[in-house]
Amino acid sequence: MIGLLYKDFYTLRQYGKTMLLMLILFSVISAGMDNPATFFEGFIILMSMMMTITSFSYDALAKWDRYALSMPITRKEIVTGKYLFCILLCSAAAILSFLISTVVLQFAPVEGFGMTAHLYATAAIISAALFFGGLLLPLIFQFGVEKSRIFLLAIFAAPTAAVIALDKIGLSMPSDSALFSFVKLLPFGMILFYLLSYFLSVRIYSSKEI
Repeated sequence: MIGLLYKDFYTLRQYGKTMLLMLILFSVISAGMDNPATFFEGFIILMSMMMTITSFSYDALAKWDRYALSMPITRKEIVTGKYLFCILLCSAAAILSFLISTVVLQFAPVEGFGMTAHLYATAAIISAALFFGGLLLPLIFQFGVEKSRIFLLAIFAAPTAAVIALDKIGLSMPSDSALFSFVKLLPFGMILFYLLSYFLSVRIYSSKEI
C-alpha cells in the first residue's frame, strides 16, 4: 500500500512546480477578496483533489493497471491506494492553506470571521472536496478518466446552477446558526458518503476487465 502511494506522489512530482506557481498566483488574487481565507483555502483543497484525477491520467498513459495486476497486488488495494491518496492530498492541502490563511487574516482581518468560523469553513471546504472525490472516483473506475471529464463538468456546474435557481425563485438563505449546525454534521456525512463511494469503486473495479 505504501508503495502504491509512493508511486502516485512520485509521478506527480513535476506537477509540484505548477501547483507552487498557482499557489502564489491565487494568493495574490485572494488578497482582493472580501474573505481571502475561504477563497484561498477552497482553491487549494479542490486543486489537491483534482491532482488525484491527474494521477489516473498518468496511470492510463503508462498502462499501469495491466502492469499492477500482473504483480501480487489486489484490485481492492489499488482502489484503496487511490482513496487514501485523495485523503492525504486534501488533508495536507487543508492544513497548509489553513495555516497560510490564518497568517493572512492576522494582517487583513475579516469582520465576524474569527477562528471558530475559520475552522468551520475549512471543515466545509474539505468535506466538499471529498464529496466531489467520492462522486468522481467510482465514475473514473467505471468509465476511465477521459470519459469522466464530462461528469466532472456536470458535477461542478450543478451546485452553481442550483444556487442560481434558488436565488431566482426567491428562496431565502438559511440563518448563520442553521449553517453552523449543518457544518458540524457535514464531516460525518462526508465520511459515510466516502466509505460508500469506496465500496462501490471496489465492486466496480473488481468486476472490470482490464
